[in-house]
Amino acid sequence: MKYYQSSFEAGELRIEGMPDAVAVVAIEGKESKRLADLALHKTDLEFAKSCLHAINTAPEEPKEIRQALWRSSILHFYKCFGQGARFQLSSRKIYKKEPAEAIDVFDHYKELRNRHYVHDENSYAQCIPGAVLNDGKKEYKVEEIICYQAFGETLDEIGFTNMNLLISRALEWVIIEFDSLAEKIQKNLESDSYSELINRKALSYTVPTAEDVAKRREQPNN
Repeated sequence: MKYYQSSFEAGELRIEGMPDAVAVVAIEGKESKRLADLALHKTDLEFAKSCLHAINTAPEEPKEIRQALWRSSILHFYKCFGQGARFQLSSRKIYKKEPAEAIDVFDHYKELRNRHYVHDENSYAQCIPGAVLNDGKKEYKVEEIICYQAFGETLDEIGFTNMNLLISRALEWVIIEFDSLAEKIQKNLESDSYSELINRKALSYTVPTAEDVAKRREQPNN
């Protein structure tokens, strides 16, 4: 899987670093949809890994910086295993050759994501109301109404190591799948004549607007 610089000029996609390229045509079908999904999974997993490792270079204060990177890493990782416009990755398939503890760790942080970071359901966040009483020598007895807040610590050395292993293995699996599928698609395209290929619809991109934010992404290549 390689990266190339690109730009759109006069509605056409330009790929840098390929001097012999004369056109970029769209590919369609279920395999191209899966290829696109794998590429998006790879982007999210790489972002999750970058956020995780950025914790090591972030300052200890304000503490919110490290927490933001930690939570962002977890959220983008599990985004790949949830329902959406793309196919979801399978933890059982990706970690089937790993020790049994790998699935336990995966499930643990998935519950942390679902029941603490995204939704407030478990005891990792607690708020206990109370009344502060004085010594009874004043005309009033209650000094203040307070709420004691406590949050379970989730970012530690073990958690960091476990998340790094989970992300790295998933990223490795996605890259292998992408490369294998891309090779298969390329071989199939080579069986077409050059005239058939060059006359295919050009690859195009539509910039999203504010109206698109609540819409499910269309799947034009099914």
